[in-house]
Amino acid sequence: MPLDHPTWGVGDVPSYQLSAIPFVTSSAGTEVGTTTPIKVTFPSVTRFVIINNTDGNAGETLRIGFTAAGVLGTGGHNNSAADRSNYFLLNAGDTTGRMEIRCKELFFLSATATTGFSIMAGLTPINNSQYPILTGSAGYDGVG
Repeated sequence: MPLDHPTWGVGDVPSYQLSAIPFVTSSAGTEVGTTTPIKVTFPSVTRFVIINNTDGNAGETLRIGFTAAGVLGTGGHNNSAADRSNYFLLNAGDTTGRMEIRCKELFFLSATATTGFSIMAGLTPINNSQYPILTGSAGYDGVG
């Protein structure tokens, strides 16, 4: 009986236990503005992510989220500002530390001026087409 060449999937625990494949990218120092989110799509699903806000002079805060609506503050299901603000903040020069997050994309927006970022991620062998699209309208609360 053939096995039909089984593949890794988002619920495959051993894929997250393997040593990760490295992925590193950085933006230009002033690439992240205040109106259009910058989207970073990973080649495969992440095992972990480390983000650095590279703005060292102006003290600019970086918004980081999982959807464009999340970092823009336009997501959510009701009219409260807290429900629509689906991002976390990273101060100038700060690094997040290792975050054990599986995702296929991240979005960045600056709070008041321009800034930049660097990402170090560990990738799994899971194809990102197997990972769901995160959106509040699909029932993923807290992403926008």
